[in-house]
Amino acid sequence: MTLEDRRHTRTQVNYEDANDCFHLEVYDRRYVLNRIHDISISGTGIQIPNEIEPGTPVKLVLRSGSHSVSVNGVTVWSNPIPLGKDAILPNPSYRTGVQFDPRDRNCSLFFMALRDFISERKKPVS
Repeated sequence: MTLEDRRHTRTQVNYEDANDCFHLEVYDRRYVLNRIHDISISGTGIQIPNEIEPGTPVKLVLRSGSHSVSVNGVTVWSNPIPLGKDAILPNPSYRTGVQFDPRDRNCSLFFMALRDFISERKKPVS
């Protein structure tokens, strides 16, 4: 899948450190996500420490306070992030594209909840 194959426009979210609130479930493994590259109603681009084979079923979960929402999806691509001499990341990471299952009724709810979560975390402290 390429950018041109996307049905919905993705919004980049410059957000890190979800404090264990946003995670990906792959079979019996759980990956806490601290980097979300982009999000749309049909999918997201994330950064994780392990490569996940395209076609792998996944579940994305967002927990914020007493609320939780999840959406089922499938990985569509996974690319290593090159580590150079000036690498910011100490360990290998992978940019991974996840397409939400269009039959999952939580697609739009998850998208809205994630955007609200990120917006709330970015509000200036008074």
